[in-house]
Amino acid sequence: MPPAPPEGLTNVMRIELLSRQKRGQQRQSLGGRSYVQHAMGHEPAHDAENDRALKISGWLTGVYFIIELAIGLATGSIAVISDAFHTFSAVGGVILAWVAARVARRPANLEHTFGYARAEIIGAMLNGFFLLAMALLVIVMGLMRLSAPIDLPTTPMLLAAAGGITTEVISLAVLFRGQKDNLNMKGAFWHVIQTFIGSVLIVITALVIQFTGFLAIDPILGTAFGVVLLLASISIIRESFTILMEASPRGVDIGAVVESLRAIWDVEDVHHVHAWVLTSNRNVFSAHLRVNDNDAAQPVLKKAHKALREDRGFYFSTLQIETACLDEEGAEAIDPQTHQQGDL
Repeated sequence: MPPAPPEGLTNVMRIELLSRQKRGQQRQSLGGRSYVQHAMGHEPAHDAENDRALKISGWLTGVYFIIELAIGLATGSIAVISDAFHTFSAVGGVILAWVAARVARRPANLEHTFGYARAEIIGAMLNGFFLLAMALLVIVMGLMRLSAPIDLPTTPMLLAAAGGITTEVISLAVLFRGQKDNLNMKGAFWHVIQTFIGSVLIVITALVIQFTGFLAIDPILGTAFGVVLLLASISIIRESFTILMEASPRGVDIGAVVESLRAIWDVEDVHHVHAWVLTSNRNVFSAHLRVNDNDAAQPVLKKAHKALREDRGFYFSTLQIETACLDEEGAEAIDPQTHQQGDL
């Protein structure tokens, strides 16, 4: 027998609403209680497109790494060999993003009730730190070489850079769409950008040295790009950290969301409001809504569902409708209204 409802609570209804896609329900019995498992999932077409883009980018950069390394070894050019390993770092970044995306597509289960979607955010953060390390290395090497510029072999540099630009332009083209709304894809995208800019800088450096003999151009441009890469990596790390800390979704006015729920007829109070990002472009919401009449529960749920899914774009939401507040002593630490100055 299910446990009796708490005292003072005439009816507690919990509803889990998928705002993008309902892909079925599977009832499972565990310890005599009934559980309803909702399969949230990703959009298959979009996932397949990102998966294909990462594979293409990974293969292109991987094959070119081998070609560039061969050119460097054949000519003895340290600059080309160095850039080859720079390209290899992009291969690692793309592979990391691909693995994270594959893990993220695993379905939810009773141990991981939201699935593995956060694997993409973890992958993005790791890529962010990878980029940060590369940026610091480029800056340090640039500053060291600035004090004593060296003459570089321009012909193998131009050959290596020309091939690099070709493969990197293709990689950027296939990754561009996915990185606009996916933090994991953005990490891979920036890895390819850093190799692309590196190839462009090699061309500029080689031409300037060949026609003017100005050797300091190499460390100057390299250091400048290192600073750009540093800022990009910090941005990715910060955004990943914010999501992992379950901060409110960026660009969502939680106060306005709460007010829209309070405006629903028969809703007397909205509390224990929580909103967070499950993974890129998937915002989740939960709250308690107190009503004055048990008969108002279902109409309130329907209106709240519409407000959250259609008006606010939440991917998934859990609402508890109650006629009296539960005894939630000790939960004040996770109730934002307890610590908010003024009303939400």
